[in-house]
Amino acid sequence: MTDQADTLARTLASYRQTPGMVAALLVSRDGFVIAADADPGFDVAAFAAQAGGVISYVAALGAELGEQSAKYVSVEFEGVTMVLAPFGDELLLALLGHPSALVCQYRLNDTVA
Repeated sequence: MTDQADTLARTLASYRQTPGMVAALLVSRDGFVIAADADPGFDVAAFAAQAGGVISYVAALGAELGEQSAKYVSVEFEGVTMVLAPFGDELLLALLGHPSALVCQYRLNDTVA
Protein backbone atom coordinates (compact mmCIF):
# COMPACT_ATOMS: atom_id res chain seq x y z
CA MET A 1 0.00 0.00 0.00
CA THR A 2 1.03 3.57 -0.54
CA ASP A 3 1.36 5.99 2.36
CA GLN A 4 -1.89 7.66 1.30
CA ALA A 5 -3.72 4.32 1.09
CA ASP A 6 -2.39 3.36 4.54
CA THR A 7 -3.63 6.66 5.96
CA LEU A 8 -7.08 6.17 4.43
CA ALA A 9 -7.28 2.59 5.71
CA ARG A 10 -6.36 3.71 9.26
CA THR A 11 -8.93 6.50 9.12
CA LEU A 12 -11.73 4.14 8.09
CA ALA A 13 -10.68 1.45 10.56
CA SER A 14 -10.98 3.95 13.41
CA TYR A 15 -14.66 4.52 12.55
CA ARG A 16 -15.28 0.78 12.42
CA GLN A 17 -14.07 0.32 16.01
CA THR A 18 -17.46 1.53 17.23
CA PRO A 19 -19.62 -1.51 18.02
CA GLY A 20 -22.44 -1.89 15.50
CA MET A 21 -20.70 -0.16 12.61
CA VAL A 22 -21.34 -1.99 9.35
CA ALA A 23 -19.22 0.04 6.95
CA ALA A 24 -17.03 3.10 6.60
CA LEU A 25 -16.24 4.26 3.09
CA LEU A 26 -14.62 7.11 1.25
CA VAL A 27 -16.62 7.71 -1.89
CA SER A 28 -16.05 10.04 -4.82
CA ARG A 29 -18.86 12.49 -5.47
CA ASP A 30 -19.77 10.48 -8.57
CA GLY A 31 -20.24 7.29 -6.55
CA PHE A 32 -16.99 5.36 -6.87
CA VAL A 33 -15.31 3.63 -3.94
CA ILE A 34 -11.97 5.21 -3.04
CA ALA A 35 -11.42 3.18 0.13
CA ALA A 36 -13.64 0.98 2.27
CA ASP A 37 -13.73 -1.01 5.49
CA ALA A 38 -16.93 -3.05 5.70
CA ASP A 39 -18.45 -6.22 7.07
CA PRO A 40 -17.94 -9.30 4.88
CA GLY A 41 -20.62 -9.54 2.21
CA PHE A 42 -21.41 -5.80 2.24
CA ASP A 43 -21.52 -4.59 -1.37
CA VAL A 44 -19.40 -1.44 -1.11
CA ALA A 45 -19.60 -0.65 -4.85
CA ALA A 46 -23.41 -0.75 -4.93
CA PHE A 47 -23.66 1.33 -1.75
CA ALA A 48 -21.16 3.91 -3.05
CA ALA A 49 -23.07 4.28 -6.32
CA GLN A 50 -26.31 4.95 -4.44
CA ALA A 51 -24.59 7.31 -1.98
CA GLY A 52 -23.26 9.34 -4.90
CA GLY A 53 -26.83 9.65 -6.17
CA VAL A 54 -28.06 10.83 -2.77
CA ILE A 55 -25.42 13.57 -2.70
CA SER A 56 -26.44 14.72 -6.20
CA TYR A 57 -30.09 14.99 -5.15
CA VAL A 58 -29.21 16.79 -1.92
CA ALA A 59 -27.03 19.27 -3.85
CA ALA A 60 -29.93 19.97 -6.23
CA LEU A 61 -32.28 20.47 -3.28
CA GLY A 62 -29.80 22.83 -1.64
CA ALA A 63 -29.47 24.85 -4.84
CA GLU A 64 -33.26 25.11 -5.05
CA LEU A 65 -33.27 26.47 -1.50
CA GLY A 66 -30.43 28.88 -2.25
CA GLU A 67 -28.04 27.01 0.05
CA GLN A 68 -24.47 25.83 -0.30
CA SER A 69 -23.60 22.14 -0.01
CA ALA A 70 -24.98 20.22 2.94
CA LYS A 71 -22.85 19.77 6.06
CA TYR A 72 -23.93 16.15 6.19
CA VAL A 73 -26.85 13.89 5.26
CA SER A 74 -28.33 11.49 7.77
CA VAL A 75 -30.92 8.84 6.96
CA GLU A 76 -32.36 6.66 9.69
CA PHE A 77 -34.04 3.41 8.75
CA GLU A 78 -35.53 0.92 11.19
CA GLY A 79 -32.43 -1.25 11.38
CA VAL A 80 -29.62 0.93 10.07
CA THR A 81 -28.50 4.55 10.03
CA MET A 82 -26.46 6.18 7.27
CA VAL A 83 -24.43 9.37 7.49
CA LEU A 84 -22.76 11.03 4.50
CA ALA A 85 -20.37 13.92 5.13
CA PRO A 86 -17.82 15.84 3.07
CA PHE A 87 -14.25 14.57 3.44
CA GLY A 88 -12.14 17.23 1.82
CA ASP A 89 -13.21 18.84 -1.43
CA GLU A 90 -13.67 15.76 -3.59
CA LEU A 91 -14.67 12.89 -1.28
CA LEU A 92 -17.50 11.84 0.98
CA LEU A 93 -17.24 9.88 4.18
CA ALA A 94 -20.06 7.35 4.30
CA LEU A 95 -20.81 5.64 7.60
CA LEU A 96 -23.37 2.89 7.98
CA GLY A 97 -24.26 1.23 11.24
CA HIS A 98 -26.93 -0.05 13.53
CA PRO A 99 -28.99 2.78 15.06
CA SER A 100 -27.13 2.47 18.38
CA ALA A 101 -23.80 2.97 16.58
CA LEU A 102 -24.81 6.16 14.77
CA VAL A 103 -27.11 8.15 16.98
CA CYS A 104 -28.16 11.38 15.32
CA GLN A 105 -29.84 13.96 17.51
CA TYR A 106 -32.14 16.66 16.25
CA ARG A 107 -33.24 19.84 17.94
CA LEU A 108 -36.76 20.93 17.16
CA ASN A 109 -37.71 24.39 18.32
CA ASP A 110 -41.40 23.90 17.69
CA THR A 111 -43.47 20.76 17.73
CA VAL A 112 -46.02 20.31 15.01
CA ALA A 113 -49.28 19.02 16.46
